[in-house]
Amino acid sequence: MLNVIIIFSAKYLYLLSIGLFVLYGFLTKKHRNDFILFSLLVLPVSFLFGVFAGHFFYNPRPFVTSNVVPLIAHISNNGFPSDHALLTGTLASIVSIFDAPMAIILWILAIFVGGARVLAHVHHTIDILGSYTIAIMSATILYPLISKLRAPFLRVLKSFGFGEKENPMLK
Repeated sequence: MLNVIIIFSAKYLYLLSIGLFVLYGFLTKKHRNDFILFSLLVLPVSFLFGVFAGHFFYNPRPFVTSNVVPLIAHISNNGFPSDHALLTGTLASIVSIFDAPMAIILWILAIFVGGARVLAHVHHTIDILGSYTIAIMSATILYPLISKLRAPFLRVLKSFGFGEKENPMLK
């Protein structure tokens, strides 16, 4: 039974994080534009930092270096950083700027996803912690840009017909 929970968490639990993140984006009224702008900045930058880090740090997966069988099928490529942990950590880092209670929920999910990936023998702990570090650093580095990019971002939205008066979802 425990293996079923680990497998489910390692393979699918990140989808709940995505769902809660998107739901938060739709339901939040305060700082919605900043949330969208910050998400559009942090998500790709975090991904690029992850790709960059993966080129400089090679960490074979546990099932390659140890005599263990992974609980989920996976190719034997570089395990650093964990894409699942990077995504869930980035979503949690973004929401951390705007809503502490929702951020706590997303961080708990991120930790479960990362822990399950380690328990499933497809990542080492350093892969997970490195992913969370990249996510937190991306959000921290880019946060000061929100105030500088807010006005141009709103102009672009309005030029595409997504002004606050035309679309109540962007208020």
